[in-house]
Amino acid sequence: MAKRLTAILLLALTLLGSVSCASDEGTQQSADTTGTAIDTAADTEAEETRVTPDIPMEGVDYEGQEFKFIHWFVNGWDHRRNKDIYAEAENGDVINDAVLKRNRIVEERYDVKITLMEEAHDAIQTTIKNQVRMGEHNYDVSYLRMTDIGAMLADGNFLDLNLLEHVDFSKPWWDQRSVEDISINNKLYLVATDINVIDKDATAAMAFNKQMADDLQLPNLYEAVHNGKWTMDYLMENFKTASQDVNGDQKMDENDIWAFLGKNDVLMSFFEGAGGRFCTKDDEDLPVLSFESEKNYAIVEKIFEIIFDEDNFINQHATPALNEDSVFEQLFPNGHGLFYWMRLDLVTQMRSTETDFGILPIPKYDEAQENYESYVSIHTGGLLSVPTTAATDPANLERIGLILEALAAESKYTVMPAYYETALKTKGARDDESEAMLDLIFANRTFDIGDIFGFGGMAGAFQNLAKSGQTEIASFYAKQEKSAQKALDKFVDKVLSE
Repeated sequence: MAKRLTAILLLALTLLGSVSCASDEGTQQSADTTGTAIDTAADTEAEETRVTPDIPMEGVDYEGQEFKFIHWFVNGWDHRRNKDIYAEAENGDVINDAVLKRNRIVEERYDVKITLMEEAHDAIQTTIKNQVRMGEHNYDVSYLRMTDIGAMLADGNFLDLNLLEHVDFSKPWWDQRSVEDISINNKLYLVATDINVIDKDATAAMAFNKQMADDLQLPNLYEAVHNGKWTMDYLMENFKTASQDVNGDQKMDENDIWAFLGKNDVLMSFFEGAGGRFCTKDDEDLPVLSFESEKNYAIVEKIFEIIFDEDNFINQHATPALNEDSVFEQLFPNGHGLFYWMRLDLVTQMRSTETDFGILPIPKYDEAQENYESYVSIHTGGLLSVPTTAATDPANLERIGLILEALAAESKYTVMPAYYETALKTKGARDDESEAMLDLIFANRTFDIGDIFGFGGMAGAFQNLAKSGQTEIASFYAKQEKSAQKALDKFVDKVLSE
């Protein structure tokens, strides 16, 4: 355990920078600090590598004041219910118990009480808007799905996080790519942090069936990743013999074995993973459309080779029998695929399966590409934000900043190691090679402003090409450019007018 934790912590200094209810009614939760005592002393080896936050560790007393989070959920997504902010008591789940430990450390140090309200993803938008409109301070920290946040940000509902005292975004518990990629006009309204695992769970990756790979005598895929050879071409070269018409009915369907199990999302995540972007930023840190380029078009054409290969790729969203996620997500664990596109939240669900699998990053476009880039889903991922009404009292900026920095710093040495432990357990044993893969996956996660804010609906329309079968990418962009540019201009004007 100590060896594993030490390795994670050493790697984490450069790598890990940084929901669902049964009804649409919000659920208020608050921590009970009178429960079972939890040892707050870190392992000796962990202390030797620990980065210390530049915040007061004593002498600050908030006299039991609540520190209030509000977080989105989507009905039916039970496995995406919030699990990283609040825990009521120990229950043996490694992440739950780590969250409880972290919260008690911070609560006892500063005499605060961490509470959580969960609210449906569409209702939470109204809640935050009303709070800001009325000038109220009901919640200190808010989390909305990335796909739901664009108009709200442009309308001035969120604080520039740089205004928070004590928060140091150069520290390793803040995701540096999110800090760089999502800033607008040198202001930061959203950020990813080690406080949360939900955005880690929303990160795209690949799984592969180890037994099937051995049977097909495939080369060592982990070595291919480390050697920089894990590319889209390499993927195609190694899945050509995997598909099998198991029942001999002369057609490939969900009852057979496929080289690659995927969905519309493969198009988006492979595009971002290859370095493609809908928007980049200019010298003034403002978004500009960047989709139209020879490189981006070449990336898309390469992805089309993969996802429109009817003999080797099955698309959940284009297969009526697989319409329900619960059906599609059983194919890989039941041995119906060699490769499997997934978000990392599915790893935990697959731990109990008899299929031994490994984890790989999204492949690169070619070997010249420097890093493996990992797309973070705007549909299942949420990021930290603070309502603008937090700035009505300077004391709030100090308190919110201090508690967030404390939680983030503590999370790096409690919640993140617990997350690795959970994500890496397959068939009751640890897969050390997949641990190294997760390090690569988290080292370079992508946050594309053009995707997050969906200017003119272009990113969503692009992803749907995987189902429609349209392959004339230049023609697609020509139809999208005008509305995307108009929406982008309107967004920038609003942001600059704040």
